[in-house]
Amino acid sequence: MLALLVAASLAATPAPSCAAADPAVTGITVTRMKKRTPDHYVVTATVTNVGGLPQIVGVTQHAELVQDGKVVAEQDVPALGAGVAYVLAFGIDRAVDLRKNPLPVTVRFVLVKGDRARNDCNPRNDVLSKTF
Repeated sequence: MLALLVAASLAATPAPSCAAADPAVTGITVTRMKKRTPDHYVVTATVTNVGGLPQIVGVTQHAELVQDGKVVAEQDVPALGAGVAYVLAFGIDRAVDLRKNPLPVTVRFVLVKGDRARNDCNPRNDVLSKTF
C-alpha cells in the first residue's frame, strides 16, 4: 500500500524543468471592470523562467492572448533570468449579455528569435488556458 501511495505521489509531481532557460506561462487572472459597456476585462498573465539558466540577452519573444483560436493581443517579453517572473496585462472587451457565460482565456509564450534549446528548452509549458 505504501509503495502505491509513493508511486501515485511521484506521478503527480511535475517533471523538473530542463537545465537551460525555460519560460513558462505560470499564471492567469481576470478582473472585470463593471462600469463600461461593453464590459472591459483585464487579463493578467505571468511568464516565469522556471529553468536553471538565464535566457541569452537579445532573444525576441512575446506572449499572446488567444480567444476562439485567434490571437487578439500580444506583448513583448524581455530576456528572463533564472527564476524571474514577468507580469503582463491585456485588455479585452466583452458584451454585457455574456457576463453569465464562462470566459475561456489562453495565454501563449512564443520564442520568435533565439536558440530554442538554450532559451526555451521545454515548449510543453508555453501555453496556459483557464476558464473564468
